[in-house]
Amino acid sequence: MRPYQVATAAAIVVIAAVAMFDSRAAFSPSAGTQIGDVGSRWYPFWAATIMGIAAVIVAYRALTTAQGVDGAFEGWRSLFAVLKLAVPMVTYAVLIGGIGFRTTDFTYRIVPQFGFYLATALYMGLFAWWLGRYKIWWVAAISVAFPIVIFAVFEIGFRVSLSKSFHYSSGLLPF
Repeated sequence: MRPYQVATAAAIVVIAAVAMFDSRAAFSPSAGTQIGDVGSRWYPFWAATIMGIAAVIVAYRALTTAQGVDGAFEGWRSLFAVLKLAVPMVTYAVLIGGIGFRTTDFTYRIVPQFGFYLATALYMGLFAWWLGRYKIWWVAAISVAFPIVIFAVFEIGFRVSLSKSFHYSSGLLPF
């Protein structure tokens, strides 16, 4: 048994249950604005349902599968493998909103706001090059294609505005 995996899965099940409870109005007859429209609460409910089911499967496997003798971190190599994933994710999250502080008169930016799309381009390019070991033309294609596809899906398809970069206000980038 792996108690930490079971506890994490249980926490995710609770989060999923709260999200499902919060979006339960998706099943009300007046969920959408047009006939046949399921409304905006449909997606969170079913995404939470899938997340909860996956967490139950993880907990079941953690309870029924024998745990190895070695620990999760056998040495520095294992720790470095985790850091190779964690450091870029934290950097990605920081780049989306930037780092700054505000006084009564002025806002100071230490790291400018890269926004969701530009930060995604950098993040995907870094992962394709560093971890995926892709050739440079694939890295460039991934770095350009992913933000464009995400922009088309969210901004045009779903009409959901995601954070824009500091280049957006100057007109250099459409996102």
